[in-house]
Amino acid sequence: MGAPPTTEVLISILEMLKRQADYLHRQHGWMIAIADTLRSANDDLERTLVHHAFYDQGPRQDVEITYDMIRNIDALISQLRNPAQ
Repeated sequence: MGAPPTTEVLISILEMLKRQADYLHRQHGWMIAIADTLRSANDDLERTLVHHAFYDQGPRQDVEITYDMIRNIDALISQLRNPAQ
């Protein structure tokens, strides 16, 4: 049996990237839930969290970034499946 066509390999890779983006988005939500729970449970924990080096690394738009990435992946998959369009 021969190797799969390059287009099919690229589509498979893009579909894996899309699943990873969705997974990372859910993990990000889980981390927010944990941080919110810690903040509400104990004032000392909140102060410790706020002073952590990785706390608030600047303005981010994670939801928009994730949705844009998935939308772009879908567009690439569509172009690979339908090259004439």
